Amino acid sequence: MADSTARTTEQYRVYKPHKAGLPNMREYFGELWRRREFAMELSHTNMRAANTNTVLGQAWLVINPLLLAAVYFLLVVVLSGGANASRFPQIASGLFLFFYLTGSIQACATSVTNAGSLILNMSFPKMLLIFSNVYLAFRRFLPTMVVYLVIHIAFRRPWSLQLLWVPVVVLAVTILGVGIGALVATWHVYFRDTAQFLPYFIRIWLYASPVLYSAEGFLTGPIGSRIGQWSLINPMFASLGAWHAILDGRTPPWLYVGVMFAWAFGMLVIGVLYFMSRERDFAVRL
Repeated sequence: MADSTARTTEQYRVYKPHKAGLPNMREYFGELWRRREFAMELSHTNMRAANTNTVLGQAWLVINPLLLAAVYFLLVVVLSGGANASRFPQIASGLFLFFYLTGSIQACATSVTNAGSLILNMSFPKMLLIFSNVYLAFRRFLPTMVVYLVIHIAFRRPWSLQLLWVPVVVLAVTILGVGIGALVATWHVYFRDTAQFLPYFIRIWLYASPVLYSAEGFLTGPIGSRIGQWSLINPMFASLGAWHAILDGRTPPWLYVGVMFAWAFGMLVIGVLYFMSRERDFAVRL
C-alpha cells in the first residue's frame, strides 16, 4: 500500500521534441540560476581536459596571443619601415580582446554537439553550456590582460581614470559573445559544418575590424571615408574603437559606447531566444 502511495506522488516531467517554442521564462531562468555551479564546474572540467590548469598550459594561454601580436607587429610595422613602432600595444590589446570574443564563439559553437551524452541523460537548461564556455574563454582571457599590463608599462602608455572603462568594454564583449555563441551553437546542431567555417569567417572579420589599425585611422582612410558610419555594422568596430581610446587615455566616444551595447544586448536577446526556442529539439538532432 505504501509503495502504491509513493508511486502516485512521484512527478515526471516529459519533454517532447519540437521545432520551435519558448519555455516558461520564469521557470527556465530560475532553474538556470539554481544550476550556475554546474556551469562553473563544467568550465573547470574543460580547463583540466585542455591541460590549461598546468603551468605550461597557463603559459601557452599567454605565449600564443603574444606571439601572434609579435607576428602582426612584424608585418604591419617592421616590414613597413619601422615607423610608428609604438603601435605594438595597440595591436596586442586589440588582438587580445578580439580573440576573447572569437574564442568564446568558437567554444560555444560545438558546446551542444560535444555534450550529446550529457543532454541525452540529464534534464537541465542547455544555456548552461553557453555560459560555461564563455566563462571558460574569460578565464583564458585574464592572463592575456596581465601580459598587456606589462606591455602598457614597458611602452609607457598613459595612466588615467579612463582605464575604469576597461571592465565596461569587457562586459559588453562578454554579452556579445553569449549572444553570438548561442546563435552559432544552434546553427551547428543543424548544420555540422558551421564550426569548420568559423575560422575562415573569423580571419576575414579580423581584417575588417580595427585591430591592426585604429578606428580613427580607418575612418580617415580611403575606404573608411567613403563608408563612414556604415562601418559600425561590424559588431566589433565600436568595441575596439572604444577599447583603443580607453587604453590611449582618452574618453571613448559616446557613439561607440552606445553602438557597442546596442550590438551586445541585441545579439543577446536574439541569440538566447533562438537557442531556447530550439533547445528541446537538440536531443533528436544529436
